Parts: sequence; structure tokens; C-alpha cells
Amino acid sequence: MEMTSFFDAVQNHPELEGIGIDTCQEGKSSVIVKYTKNDLMTKLPVEAIEESDWGILQDVLTGQREPQVLQHMTRVVGYFSRVENWNKSKVGELKDRQKGNYAVVE
Repeated sequence: MEMTSFFDAVQNHPELEGIGIDTCQEGKSSVIVKYTKNDLMTKLPVEAIEESDWGILQDVLTGQREPQVLQHMTRVVGYFSRVENWNKSKVGELKDRQKGNYAVVE
């Protein structure tokens, strides 16, 4: 969903109120929205908004659907590991890796 459409939908919803935008140290932004019916405050990363449609976002914001927090996993040398426990250098190496576009050619 485009951010302008998201902000319009929140503004036009009778029970939602946009509170603000939060930027963390890594430079990633999140939008904070309040559900006025029960004062539920939800912080949505911009990436999650852009990857979802309004129906799902509205259900999360109004408490009708549990938000999902996904852990980043990576496969290195044949096994999977969580990157949350990695130090800054190891995370930097992960970000620097090239993704290949591999295919079997006849």
C-alpha cells in the first residue's frame, strides 16, 4: 500500500488517529497509530505498510488481528541461524553479501 493512501485511510477512519512517525537509529521509520476505542497504540514499520493491503492493516490497528513479528533468518554453510544475536560486524557482512540469480542452463 502506498504511504499517502495509508495516511488517507487512517485519517478517514472514524476510530483511528495518526499519532506520529518514529525514526530509529538505523534510519528506519515507523508510523504510530492510535485506536481511539480502547487507546491501543500500534507502531507499524514503513516496510510493513508498503507490503500490506489496507484490510490487513486495519484489522491489526483495530485489534481484530494479531500483528506478526517476523525474525530474520539466514542460511550459512548449510545451517540456519538467527541474526538477532549477531554482532555489528557480522550483520554488516550479511548486508554486503551479493544475491545471485542462479539458473540451470541446458
